[in-house]
This record gives sequence, C-alpha cells and structure tokens, in this order.
Amino acid sequence: MASVWYDAGNSNFEQFTAAFPDEGPVDYDVLIQALSNGDVEARVAISEWLLDRGAKPSRVGVRNAATAAHVLVDQAWHDFELEAPLLRRLLDLGVDVNAVAPRSGTALQLLSGKFKYSDEELSPFYDVFFERPDLDLLKPGWRGFSTLQLARNAEDSRALLVTRMEQYLTDRGIAVPEREV
Repeated sequence: MASVWYDAGNSNFEQFTAAFPDEGPVDYDVLIQALSNGDVEARVAISEWLLDRGAKPSRVGVRNAATAAHVLVDQAWHDFELEAPLLRRLLDLGVDVNAVAPRSGTALQLLSGKFKYSDEELSPFYDVFFERPDLDLLKPGWRGFSTLQLARNAEDSRALLVTRMEQYLTDRGIAVPEREV
C-alpha cells in the first residue's frame, strides 16, 4: 500500500492506475495523497477515479483536523475551473463545508488567504461554496474569526468575496453583521 500511497501523490493518472490493486477498499489516506498531487490534471483524474471506486472523503484528518476539502484547497497550484467539480463532489459526498482546522480555519477561509490568486480566479471554487445551503459564514473559524470577518479584513484583495458573502447571508434572511470599526 505504501507504493500506491506514494504513487497517488506523485504519479500521473496512467502510472497510478497501472499500480493500483484491483481489489480491496480504497484507503482514505490514498485519496488525501491524490488530492495533494502537484500535477493538477493528475490530482483531479486520480481523485475522481478513487471516488468512483468508493473512497470515502468525509473523514477528518486525525492530526490537523483538516478535511479533504482543506487538502484540495491548500495546494500551491490550481486550475480552479478543472478542480471545481471535484470540490463539489467532495462536499456532496459528506465533507463538512464548515469544518474548522486549527491551523487554517474553514476551507473557504483557507481559500480566501490564497492571495496569489485574484477573486476572479478563485470564483469557480467560490461558486461551489456558495451553492451549499449549509455554508456558515458567521461560525468562528481560524483564530476565532468568522469567514466573513476574515474576508472583510482582506477586503482590498477580496472585495468580490465579501460582496458574495453578504449577498449569501441576505438571500437566506440572515442579518449581515455590522462592520467592526
């Protein structure tokens, strides 16, 4: 299994599928490794293939309380258009959209901190998050800040995100908190 785990994070799709055993359960750690693959196309293809074979993404990491969504969002390089369906599938399969990892907060908080990407570049992932009826933008996350508070603190770079968050809350009849002075 160690070779399969390594291959999930370091191989292309063809190499990985050639090495994957034909039988047995799909280990959660192999899926997490696939979500960490540095090759975006391989990341998506291997992860989708594992999910098709029954990988369960809804477990939470034991050490850092990160979910599969955190792992996907946390990668250094992205093709957000290509990866958005994978993020959607992870959430649809039970990954908690509001799970808080101590080092990074919620997956949306982690995403909003990727300042090398503009709001427009991040929009395919934003779209996935804002589709969720259970998204809680006011829940304390990283260092006790809500997702809305963190976005407002970085509004120079995240103006579109703040606007979308406030609209999301308004559309659901949730009072938008006043801005802190």
